[in-house]
Amino acid sequence: MNPRIIALEGATNCRDLGDIGTAHRGVIRRGLLFRSDSLAELTEDDFARLDALGLHTVCDLRHESERIRKPNRLPPGTQIRQHAIGFLPRGAHELIPSLGPHSDEMAVHSALAGYYRCFPLDHASDYARMFEALLAPDALPALIHCTSGKDRTGFGIAMILMALGVSREDIVADYLLSNVAPRDLRFMVPEGVPESALSALMKVRADYLQASFAAIDEHWASEQDFLREALGLNARAISRLRDLLLA
Repeated sequence: MNPRIIALEGATNCRDLGDIGTAHRGVIRRGLLFRSDSLAELTEDDFARLDALGLHTVCDLRHESERIRKPNRLPPGTQIRQHAIGFLPRGAHELIPSLGPHSDEMAVHSALAGYYRCFPLDHASDYARMFEALLAPDALPALIHCTSGKDRTGFGIAMILMALGVSREDIVADYLLSNVAPRDLRFMVPEGVPESALSALMKVRADYLQASFAAIDEHWASEQDFLREALGLNARAISRLRDLLLA
């Protein structure tokens, strides 16, 4: 198993972003930034593991309806600051109810690629709030999650790695680790959905994240312009983020 993956009983897609290298010849420090799927089903044993991470901040990218349905289960008496920054990608309301016995995996792939194209265009303000939370005093260590920890979280982590100077190739490599143990999403879909369509919903593909990159490249002259204009990360903010996270 990849040493960055954190084994939890109630979450399947949790890992440390530490040790990823950057173009600035630095690496992300271990134990400061984590990504995960839902924290709603953590066990008592998971609480001890979570306590050991020393988290100060959790950024929850789930929509309010998801948080109400499955609220985070954190250690009793925790002092972790939770930031509800949730949203549903455009089209998500239609995709899940539309799934059924005749669903086609390619239609699922197409819908998910559409989500990713919309992330930088429609949801930049949500991700700007995520960066504000991470840059707040004493915010680290921090964990970012959604329901499956792969789409909304996947793009958010990709933007953090971009700001830190990680290459797109290495960003995609981390992103694809979400396929190692994907969150079971059967609880979200109607009965009778073919396994092929369900698998498409639960897993990630490099071309999804490439759709986000393509949208950024089409609408901004450079990654730095996107980070500054869409996410509010000026040179000072990026420098602070690198000081906090890079060894």
